[in-house]
Amino acid sequence: MKLNKDSLRGKLVFLGTAGARYVAFGFLRQAGGLYFGFDEAFAHVDPGPGAFVHAHRKGIESYWTEIVILSHRHLDHCADVNHVLESMTLGGKNKRGTLLCPSDAVEEDPVVLEFTRKNVKEVRIIGEGSSFEFPSFKVTFPIKHRHGVETYGMRFSYEGLEVSYISDTAFFEELVKAYSNSDLLILNTTMLKRNPLIDHLSAQDSEVLIGEIKPRLAILTHFGRTMLSAKPWEVALDISKRTGVKTIAAYDNMIVDLLSLSVVRQR
Repeated sequence: MKLNKDSLRGKLVFLGTAGARYVAFGFLRQAGGLYFGFDEAFAHVDPGPGAFVHAHRKGIESYWTEIVILSHRHLDHCADVNHVLESMTLGGKNKRGTLLCPSDAVEEDPVVLEFTRKNVKEVRIIGEGSSFEFPSFKVTFPIKHRHGVETYGMRFSYEGLEVSYISDTAFFEELVKAYSNSDLLILNTTMLKRNPLIDHLSAQDSEVLIGEIKPRLAILTHFGRTMLSAKPWEVALDISKRTGVKTIAAYDNMIVDLLSLSVVRQR
């Protein structure tokens, strides 16, 4: 299903479901991030390696994008950010758009080049509790995650819905309150089982969060090798049965209708 601008409104496209370096850079799954088609503004979240190409193949043109958001500076989340910013501004011919990112993405040893930043109308630094309003939606960064570098998840308020994206993090109990009252909960679920030495959520952690937050729909994504080996769609089904919350595993190029919280059938 190839998208056009009108058909993208009210949709979320998973331009990649790869988690961590082995899957993302081993080309086991795409790593293009999340693309939100809000009514009056389009947002690309965590454009990792290949994001520009994956979006184009899906029919999404980068010059539609008004907002680019980085949850953190790791390359599986930002490797294509300069391509996206450069194409969204038509090589600087149109100074436009907003970049939201942590401070360490643009300061010493920046992952967002100064050259491309100059072409963007506005660069806003995110922090715990910061909130930004755009035409048709608001995004809030409720809590700093535990992930080695400055990392944030985010909540989107859109058409009366609360859509939360829990980006990379170790599990800690405060996540429950930070993402409570979510209608759609997207969880980066990299590992099948907990590993206290790795700052990523496991399927066990995601199950706890889903069971306590109780969203209308939960979506697992950002899979590492152990999750892929375990067949994430089967892991999601087991979580659904144990929590009573509809839980699905994302797949590359999956489209979700945000208003109905349902997967759009693709041809």
